[in-house]
Amino acid sequence: MTTQVGLRAKIASRLPWALLCAHTAHDQRSARRWLRVAILLIVCGVGALRFVHLEADFPNDSMWSIDQAKFTDEGWWSAAAVTHALTGHWYVPGDYNPAAALPVWPLLLSAVFHFTGVSVIAARALNVAISLATLGLVFVLLRRHTRSGSGVPLAAVLLLALSPFAFVFSRLAILDSLVIFEFCLSLWVASFATSRRIWPLAILSVLVSLMLLTKTTSALLIPSVFWLAWSAMGRKTSAFLRVALAVAIVPAALTRGYAALVWAMGYGADYRYFFSRNALDDFDWSQSLDTLVELGRNCLSIDRVLYPVVLVILVLTLVWKRKLWSNSLFAASWLALAGQACFIFRLQDDYAPRYFLVMLAPIVLIVALTLDELLADARAIPIPPNPEAGMSEPVLPSEGRHSNKGLAGLNPFWNRSSVAAVLLLSAMAASATINGVMIEQFVAHPQRQFYDAANSIRKIVRSDPEQNQVISGVSGSQISLMTGIPCINDAHGPQERAANDQPGWFLAWADLSSDATARFSAFRLEEVASYPVFDDPGRTPLILFKMVRRVQ
Repeated sequence: MTTQVGLRAKIASRLPWALLCAHTAHDQRSARRWLRVAILLIVCGVGALRFVHLEADFPNDSMWSIDQAKFTDEGWWSAAAVTHALTGHWYVPGDYNPAAALPVWPLLLSAVFHFTGVSVIAARALNVAISLATLGLVFVLLRRHTRSGSGVPLAAVLLLALSPFAFVFSRLAILDSLVIFEFCLSLWVASFATSRRIWPLAILSVLVSLMLLTKTTSALLIPSVFWLAWSAMGRKTSAFLRVALAVAIVPAALTRGYAALVWAMGYGADYRYFFSRNALDDFDWSQSLDTLVELGRNCLSIDRVLYPVVLVILVLTLVWKRKLWSNSLFAASWLALAGQACFIFRLQDDYAPRYFLVMLAPIVLIVALTLDELLADARAIPIPPNPEAGMSEPVLPSEGRHSNKGLAGLNPFWNRSSVAAVLLLSAMAASATINGVMIEQFVAHPQRQFYDAANSIRKIVRSDPEQNQVISGVSGSQISLMTGIPCINDAHGPQERAANDQPGWFLAWADLSSDATARFSAFRLEEVASYPVFDDPGRTPLILFKMVRRVQ
């Protein structure tokens, strides 16, 4: 009887706490579920906004407005697909033919143009779709490298979706969004590698080769993919050669084989010209410190909140949360950042924002993995009090060799990991809020000066059928993508071709350079129209000239 009474007393003493814990746990689960639904709706909504006003120009007066991709690169990388759609041929003899070295994007774009015809909106929509697919890859990648049920993968996707940096550049038909997609896909595939699985390494050989044939600077991301694949295989010595074969040796052989095929087909001169044209200048080591400072300052264009946070994380993980480096994705993300930073440093004086775009996903991955680690340490802190033992406060589990100090020591529910997690969540919330406001401004105030200028140029050129329907100029390929009018790229490639092929129209920015005047000395350049475009004083207005052959 005494035993039964004692048992009932214990149950009665613990029942209120058990009911409170059960009710609290139910409320927490419900709150987390609704929070995830809200985040998912925001991600879907912002993702849909990327398809809105695709004809709009790159936003003026933004922190990325110095990037020349907004009036050149879309046309250059799309030139082969545009030419194929207009003429049935991929190659234009004597012109700038970058597709000879980088065929992946033109092939994808040509498939789209098969159904849509030449359209800058269709080209940008393809890039947006690729960027949104990257969000899904980041989610599944983090699911494999974070603790179950943490919600961290969804938070990372939200940060990426709300990045105005990714928002504006994903709406340009350039190569970088595709490279990021291929990189994240390679990391995800690499995470499946084991000593008994061959298919991940085989797929990686193909993916890395495609990365290299999408953009040559993708080679900087190979160490990151290698590290993740080798870590997934236990970092065994026997696996080192297999991974190196899959992500380095085979891709190198495949790209060399592609180059040999290009030469055999007679396009070797274009292949060689592409690499000579894009070769790096000699580095001035006396300017190393200034270059490093400029590099760090320009990294703020990635994210004005998350970039400083990542620098703080780097310091903290070197002196405190060192176990984060045992997470292979964390280390792989830092390898990707280091590789891209070294490339930009090597450029020395070219800080085009698009070069930093590939660094965004690794930064978000680092922030997400750090948050997951902090939450895991903080989540185990509260332990229910034991009334029978006379304990009125929760008991804190040991945090290893780290003792609770400061705020963690004042409040028994807090330790350093809890404080760090709250601070990191606050920074993430601040970044999401600021970035969300920027995206709203971009969508609410679209600008179409360049798009309207292209339409006007198309009407002028088409209304004069006696004049040769070919445009020349540094932005000729861009106007060709926007209008479907053939072009000659006189900025790259053998420049004598422009004079020999007798284009009918010439495009210049701001004024007519002496170089253009000399190159077209056989023509009289008559200004036909002028368009105020973009916010760069050196790149406005855009001037259309009619080329009239001089009478001999």
